[in-house]
Amino acid sequence: MLLQSFRDELLDSLLQFLWRQWSLLGLAGYGDSEDDWVIDPEALLLFSASIARYDQRLFDEMLDWLVLNERFINVQRLNVIMKKEGFESSRIINAAAGEIHRRKSGLKWKKLAEHKDFDGELTNLFYLKSGSPMPVTGEKDSGFLEYGLVRNPVKHRGLSKTFPERKPQSLLLQLRGLMGVNSRSEILLYLLLNKKGTIQEIADQNYYAWRTVQDVLFEIGHSSVIHFPEAKRGRFYYLDPEPWMNILLGSNRQNIRWICWPAFFRSLEIIWLKLNEPDFIESHTLEQAAEFKQLIDIELGARIVKSGFGQNLGPLSGVWGEEYLITWIETIKGLLSQL
Repeated sequence: MLLQSFRDELLDSLLQFLWRQWSLLGLAGYGDSEDDWVIDPEALLLFSASIARYDQRLFDEMLDWLVLNERFINVQRLNVIMKKEGFESSRIINAAAGEIHRRKSGLKWKKLAEHKDFDGELTNLFYLKSGSPMPVTGEKDSGFLEYGLVRNPVKHRGLSKTFPERKPQSLLLQLRGLMGVNSRSEILLYLLLNKKGTIQEIADQNYYAWRTVQDVLFEIGHSSVIHFPEAKRGRFYYLDPEPWMNILLGSNRQNIRWICWPAFFRSLEIIWLKLNEPDFIESHTLEQAAEFKQLIDIELGARIVKSGFGQNLGPLSGVWGEEYLITWIETIKGLLSQL
């Protein structure tokens, strides 16, 4: 069937994409590649927590990378994105936080790890690509069982590396190494890639409070790094990216795309969850088209526009019925082809 074929194709594409993104940050086990964007580690982790359940090796290598690089993850921002966008991987994130906390101790992951509010029913952590739960025989991992998740014991291979230097994909993590794991890094990154921005734009795109962004820009504004006009209404803040790019990347790269990854990844998660709803793929074509149109109108459209891919939704306007379903699939494929 049309949607079954699309679901299978989508899963393969998403898993390949996630392998590539994590590998660009130092994950072991995938070939080299280059992308023209900066990776958002919190958004990537939240999306991976849903999709990597269909590839245990990816999930475990991701855990291995997190244990090594956890100091560069902004746990507070992770939590804000998870709640604000409504990612449905919170239980997996809490279990992963528990694993990291057991390996690293300290307080950073403790609060997330303490959330073990499952309903008492055990769930298999991993799935076969068909959607069936992956069978678990023999010993179960005791840490994940505390969160109601059944899996074999975690084995850390220790093959992951720290994120690479002078690569555009790791630019945010490099800024965190320089500026600290706080809002300054995201604010500077936004201005580096966009050259200008208002407080509201920067706050919305990076999932920080308006006041937080205002305070940081006020403080940095007392240096010669950021420039802004005297008028407060509609004020844009400007930053010359050239010296920063030369320091961080070794060249004045001007072709790096800004993408609001939390909004885009949540859109993909919503699509994936819809495709895995019981009986949905078997429903009538007109019913499928109606539900997808409702998703675009209510949940996906605004998010995809926010992410920066909104111009690709044009073909969906003025299309109805069965034709809408075909156009919708081609539109989503078009979005994925840009990744």
